[in-house]
Amino acid sequence: MNTKNTTLIHMLFLPIYVLFFSCQERNSQSSTTSQEAVHTTSEIQQKESIQVDKIALNQQLDTLLKSFRMTKDDNSNATYNINMDYEEFAFDNSNTFTFKSLEIGEIESLVVYYMKTTGEAFCYELEVQNNPQCKALYSAYSTTLGEKTFDKKIESTKDRPIFLDENGEQETDHIIQELTKVVDRDKHSTYYLIYKENLTSKENKLTVIAISDSSEKRDEWVKFRSLDMVFE
Repeated sequence: MNTKNTTLIHMLFLPIYVLFFSCQERNSQSSTTSQEAVHTTSEIQQKESIQVDKIALNQQLDTLLKSFRMTKDDNSNATYNINMDYEEFAFDNSNTFTFKSLEIGEIESLVVYYMKTTGEAFCYELEVQNNPQCKALYSAYSTTLGEKTFDKKIESTKDRPIFLDENGEQETDHIIQELTKVVDRDKHSTYYLIYKENLTSKENKLTVIAISDSSEKRDEWVKFRSLDMVFE
């Protein structure tokens, strides 16, 4: 009711109206607060623990997600690849992530790529940056998943710079990069691991690219990510 447009004929009843609407407003606020609390609790309950080493390629994305009690509706990436033959499913970063018994903590991204026609997952890419567990996660990937077929360590210093910064200038920081390729013949998958640590700035980054060896997309994706040039 708009009190400004109400003719104040019965002044005696005005306090009653004020009291009535004041109580209504308080009840409405209480109800809203209660609904918000329920909604927030529901959101918290929906967050899942994602065990990254359990992500298996060469299967339908729906099947892969089912093991984490998820569906395609849980995709945090709302974009659609119109001109591509694949789609992306991005896990919400607010989930908790583990690798075997290692608690990873915060991640930058975890994306599964799957074919539009068949729905089969052929790749996933994990990126972790400036995380104290980066090195431990790199070690876990390189030692527990299969046969190590490539292993290379590159060290760049001020006196012997190897890397270039974003402006194309030589990096003068002390940087170590480790490249490892692991083949899991049982799961028909290959893991490309790129770990980079800046000892000067105390920054680190781990990129994991897992690709199905039996997918028709394999060779194309290896070239797309320039893995054939890096891991040689």
